[in-house]
Amino acid sequence: MSASHFAIETPRLRIRPWHSADLPVFRGLVTDPKVMRYIGQGVAWTEETIDGFMARQREHLERVGFCLGAIEVRGDSRVVGLAGLQPLGTTSDVEIGWWLTPAAWGNGYATEAGRGSAEFAFEKGALSSVVAITHPENLRSQAVMRRLGMTFERAATGRDLGLRVPDVPIVLYRLSP
Repeated sequence: MSASHFAIETPRLRIRPWHSADLPVFRGLVTDPKVMRYIGQGVAWTEETIDGFMARQREHLERVGFCLGAIEVRGDSRVVGLAGLQPLGTTSDVEIGWWLTPAAWGNGYATEAGRGSAEFAFEKGALSSVVAITHPENLRSQAVMRRLGMTFERAATGRDLGLRVPDVPIVLYRLSP
């Protein structure tokens, strides 16, 4: 799969690689306390963390042909968050994920982006399963995971999965086609 062909299309959304013009929206997303509440250590990201994330997504795109990219609302190209796929820490799993700006919450975009990401993984990525992770208290994300047909597999920590934040508690859900 070529990195230049990464795009996930859903009825209302398009998930695509990041552009430099997206950085202000991304910066707003990862510095918003409501968004970051259940991500990593629950604190706003620094410029160094933002740069590292963008570099990892470019590397994923080149190496495996997918990434956690920008979510655009189709028709107006407004970026409302991120979604897509990425290798999960040091595991052999591929994670699907979604983060949305608070203004986009409640529209079903997380479920639509998650479903589109899973379909991409199974149809174009030829993966046999995908996982999603979240903080145990993030009941809204867990509800999205269940709507996608994912099933709870286990509780873990960032250390168990080889994540950059080792002490964060995590619940892991899995989906197979």
